[in-house]
Amino acid sequence: MAKAPRSFLLEQLRAQADAVATKRLQQLKLSRELVDRLDRRLHAVFQYFDEACKLLQVITPPVEREFVLGDFARYEGLAFERGNVMFRKQRLQERDVYDYVVVYYNLTGPAPPPFRVGARHAPEVEHALNSANIEFRSETSPSNPGGTASHIIRIAPGRIVVTLRNVDRFEPVILDFQPETLETRALDDLVNLMLGKPSQFLLRAPLRGFGR
Repeated sequence: MAKAPRSFLLEQLRAQADAVATKRLQQLKLSRELVDRLDRRLHAVFQYFDEACKLLQVITPPVEREFVLGDFARYEGLAFERGNVMFRKQRLQERDVYDYVVVYYNLTGPAPPPFRVGARHAPEVEHALNSANIEFRSETSPSNPGGTASHIIRIAPGRIVVTLRNVDRFEPVILDFQPETLETRALDDLVNLMLGKPSQFLLRAPLRGFGR
């Protein structure tokens, strides 16, 4: 029986299929290496902050920063009270790896003095306080002889529960770090930022959505 003619098209397809399969194996290996590197880095971050929070709870250092909201709420004379670290893992490539690490900490100090605000502006001020997670009590003051009512707002004793999204101001700041740059010196800078000390942490990575 005569041998079938050689198909150059099939040979080309076999070569292309072999090349694609080899490339996929290489990509899978690189993907696993990247996941391993990220997982090790986040595990080191968790261990660092777990120890840092325990040490800071013993020392209870002062925080060299004021937190100001508008012209009606000013927290000063704060100190580190306590902190804790949590993490979440996700299933990836048939194993559990770190998804994220979150640091929470409390600062405690004297309550800002009560202040008076006109009834017309009270809802705006109360909304700002609620948005910043600041506990307060609002009391309606009797109308003065001119007939204008006002509110007296008393802010609860100074305890600001802060995540790493609200470290140096009452708004989120999200930085995009490359895994290899989030090393011990960067974490030292972050702790200094938490304590209101000179820190380069916010300059170590670009803001999300912006380049260098």
